[in-house]
Amino acid sequence: METRRPDISMSDVQHILTEICHWKIHKIDRLDSFEDRNFMVKYENAEASQSKEELKAMVKIVHSKNFCQQKVKAERRVMDHLKNEGFICTSCLSFPDGKWHYHTDDGKHVFRLFSFIPGVTLKSCLHLIDSKSMLLDLGSFVGKLHRSLQKVKESIVVEDRPTDPWILKNSSILRNLLKEIQGTSEEKERLILNTLENFDHDVMTSFDDLPKGVTHNDIHDLNIIVNYHDGKLQSIECNTEENGVKAKFGLIDFSDVAVSPYLFEVAMVIRDLTVDIEDVPHLEIGAYFLTGYTEVSPISAKELQLLPYCIQTGLCQYIVVGESEFQKQPDNEYTRLGADNAWTVLQKLQHITNSDISKTWERIMNS
Repeated sequence: METRRPDISMSDVQHILTEICHWKIHKIDRLDSFEDRNFMVKYENAEASQSKEELKAMVKIVHSKNFCQQKVKAERRVMDHLKNEGFICTSCLSFPDGKWHYHTDDGKHVFRLFSFIPGVTLKSCLHLIDSKSMLLDLGSFVGKLHRSLQKVKESIVVEDRPTDPWILKNSSILRNLLKEIQGTSEEKERLILNTLENFDHDVMTSFDDLPKGVTHNDIHDLNIIVNYHDGKLQSIECNTEENGVKAKFGLIDFSDVAVSPYLFEVAMVIRDLTVDIEDVPHLEIGAYFLTGYTEVSPISAKELQLLPYCIQTGLCQYIVVGESEFQKQPDNEYTRLGADNAWTVLQKLQHITNSDISKTWERIMNS
């Protein structure tokens, strides 16, 4: 899979949207991305011109070699299901010819269009909101999400992605990438390899017994849209009848949808929050999230015991994949986002036993 971002200019993007979609472009903003090109576009079309309404949409551009029509169809089915269940999530927009994608004339790139969810990314406002309250709400939200996704047939997910380093079970890929990274210290390499070994020994031996299903597989604070006021999350200004936690979080970017243990996605969310939240102690972050999650979707004692191994391996993903991609894309700082903080957290956690981590969670969850 090509991981370097598509080489396409802003003027080419505007030209295609103008000629193919018949949009009158008001503004295009380039967004951070790992392996795609993403843009937020303000525009008007023939219908909007009648009402003088400015519209917004998200544009994703991928390499043609990375595009899979069956995978895109699965994404749409998951998004449509969640919207029908009252969740706020982005949805695909069709091109004027009725298709869900557009291949550029040179055959190199594929354009996709998505609806815009009003608000800001959770990451951008973490320092402005009540973290503990947010963690409880987000835990409940992800719990409800998993309960809903249990109704989606696993057969719609067409790719197993055995070489994707962001799939937690592919820990061997991280080992291979680590060997290729230049300048890794002996301490860092040793700790990462020990973490991966513990994960394989304690988690992967129980993999077949873990509850699994369709997951978003990329829930992090840049893919969560929120609205806030006076330090509290508010309902997103969207057409929804929901008033609870479903109304407080909008979910975007379903391109990594996968069949996976729900525990792995819980670990990934806690990993990201642990890296980014500064006003709550590391161990308490997981505890507050789990408090909200388990009220909706119970976690077994065995899963809780395995969760610290999963989080630590997730931290290794940030460190290894981030550094590996940055060496391939030295002009893309986004690839290393969170890597330094992940290393700091991983170092701190090595001085705490996983048993003590679980006990801390249980104490707070039962208080």
